[in-house]
Amino acid sequence: MRKVLFTFFTILLSVVLSAEYLLVDDLGRLVSFEGEVNRVISAAPAVSDYIKYLGLEEKVVGVTDWDTHIDAEKIGNLVPLNLEKTVSLNPDVVFLTGGFQEPEISRLERYNIKSFVINPVNFNDIYRDIVLIGSILGEREKAQTLSNELRQNVLNIAKSSFTWKNKPTVLYLMVQNNVAEIWTAGNGSYINELIAYAGGLNLAAPYTGNNGFLLVGPEFVVAQNPDIIIVASYYEGDESAKNTILNAEQFKNVKAVKEGKIVMVDGNKISQASPSLIDVLEQLYEYFGENR
Repeated sequence: MRKVLFTFFTILLSVVLSAEYLLVDDLGRLVSFEGEVNRVISAAPAVSDYIKYLGLEEKVVGVTDWDTHIDAEKIGNLVPLNLEKTVSLNPDVVFLTGGFQEPEISRLERYNIKSFVINPVNFNDIYRDIVLIGSILGEREKAQTLSNELRQNVLNIAKSSFTWKNKPTVLYLMVQNNVAEIWTAGNGSYINELIAYAGGLNLAAPYTGNNGFLLVGPEFVVAQNPDIIIVASYYEGDESAKNTILNAEQFKNVKAVKEGKIVMVDGNKISQASPSLIDVLEQLYEYFGENR
């Protein structure tokens, strides 16, 4: 239903005769816009990645302290938002993400500040949200072109890897200082799609959880015995997740550990469903292709 509504209001946007138009955000909320949107606060790094991909950073007047995509005035944490700072920047709209930022909607409404929520959970959502954000920022045609180009780039990689024989088995593991509790990505997650498009066989694909992510123990990894393990690295030289897995006694006989096939990817890119996933997709495609 959300996609149907989005299509309807996208058409409405292109034919509207007045300065006011409506769009549906990823929570299914109808949001009204009047005239041009020139002052934006991106209260979520994932949204900033979309804006940067569109080349519209000049419209951003504020970002959170956690933002690595756009150089703009800092407003503080993702939650709770610093409302005094937010109001002082006089934004036309504040972009949020779903989940833990949803309570910020009502807080912003108390100050008559418009919010728009982006909550992509798969690749099709990414393509759609590029167009949504581009439309809000007055560059719908450019956004549609960039969305189509990204879709085609992903499709080209997926078509190439589809013909591979002996595809490697893969697990994406999110670990902290030990392997007692591990998060992985199963059916319904964008990372499951990412692994499949890149040419891997995700061993967590038969399982699912909230948005496709689920908590597992070390015994799960041992039982699955993947050819390749993917971990995230959040800054240059960060090998903490990789070393945690390599040093875990439980994993000494896991094939990926024994053969040293633990691939590190940019944690800032793989941790959000946004256009930068194409960089991770290309990296994994090359790595899987060399290790199958």
